[in-house]
Amino acid sequence: MRSSPQRLATALLFSALVCAFNPSREGAAQAPGPTIAEWPTTLRTDLRGSSLTVVLPENAPDRMWDDALIAKFAELTGIKVAVIRPGNDTTAALAKYLRDFRSGVPQGDVYAIDIVWPGILSDYAEDLKPAFGGLPGVLPLLAKNDTVRGTLVAVPYFVEISLLYYRKDLLERYHFEDPPRTWGELEEQSRRIQDGERARGNAKFWGFLWQGAASEALTCNALEWQVSQDGGLLLKSDAAGNSIDLNRDRAVAILSRARGWVGTISPPEVTGQLEDDSLTLWKRGGAAFMRNWPYAYQESMGSDSSVAGLVGVTVLPAGDEAGAPHADTIGGFQLMVSKRSKNKPGAIELIRFLTSPEIQRVNAATRGYAPTIPELYGDPAVLKSNPFFAVLKQVLLESAVIRPSTVSGARYDAVSRAYFTAVHKTLEGQISASRGVAEIEVQLRRIMAKQADFAVR
Repeated sequence: MRSSPQRLATALLFSALVCAFNPSREGAAQAPGPTIAEWPTTLRTDLRGSSLTVVLPENAPDRMWDDALIAKFAELTGIKVAVIRPGNDTTAALAKYLRDFRSGVPQGDVYAIDIVWPGILSDYAEDLKPAFGGLPGVLPLLAKNDTVRGTLVAVPYFVEISLLYYRKDLLERYHFEDPPRTWGELEEQSRRIQDGERARGNAKFWGFLWQGAASEALTCNALEWQVSQDGGLLLKSDAAGNSIDLNRDRAVAILSRARGWVGTISPPEVTGQLEDDSLTLWKRGGAAFMRNWPYAYQESMGSDSSVAGLVGVTVLPAGDEAGAPHADTIGGFQLMVSKRSKNKPGAIELIRFLTSPEIQRVNAATRGYAPTIPELYGDPAVLKSNPFFAVLKQVLLESAVIRPSTVSGARYDAVSRAYFTAVHKTLEGQISASRGVAEIEVQLRRIMAKQADFAVR
């Protein structure tokens, strides 16, 4: 349980998010963000004529990359950049990355890597500490995440943290003063709004959208349910070493609860949906609530969105018990240089360019990327396009959940896969919640058995 001061801090955080986010429809219609007044001027120009290959997951090309930026980098430095996009989601991309590295013939110089991959890929990464130091000026939790056994494996490109999106107009229509603070309130509001909207003729309207496909996205969603309801972090590290952290009874109740959402307040297809699937339905006005990342705000305000100007953002719900925490998963991507790169100086310059304050400022204002530099959360242009960024930094510090990638190290992919596979089978009704939790625990023991300091307690 949280202490009274902690509960007060959580309540203030919730209120701040709700109050800070209140753009008008007129404001939302304006073209967001600044142009770049001054490009980074400290880039090297002695590498003209050299080339680079960048490898990034294919699942989010529009969000993760901007060909215009790369063209400008080539113009400023004379370095040619090619892009490869393997894998149709982050899990498939990681498998491709590992095959390349283990074969000894990786395809790229710079790799975009998920926030939970530094421990998995550290053996294949060039140490960036000589070039970037300890990442001064970057959010400390990101600098810590990207440093493995003293090696700076990658540099943060942008950070994400999961949030709850809600329809302000529908909360008003159905007489809810505030968005849901707990999962119980989310269920209640979802049911009432869904029933009301269907009675008004929208037969395909749903209460709550989330990501239930058997993927890393489901690991994030399920951990948020679990941590906020005292079900454990899967794995933990303390003075006694590393061990399984799973409250069996609570975990069973949590999975049973989520299984009950499928086909009731959430569409039956939710067990096959990823973030962009949720967003597509959301932009059509098909739901009251959506769990998604910060980028979804800019998308919600676009000219192709029927909910522009009607969207609010807050922290994800807490558990129903007094003092239960909110739990919002940290995500985002980092940029890593392969040890086998034949153009490490050029690779470092590209990373320096893409993670510079100037580029981060524009990416935040025009594309909804949450910056890795704390000072940018107070930038007027950034806040004009993303009002909730005013308190997003506090969310990162107050309710952030980091997946157990540090504890599991190179085994994280197997840990996550075992977790989301059992959760997915439960959500689809293939197995019971108790069987799902049992499978999770058995697989965690098996995967972590070879780690010297791991114990089952």
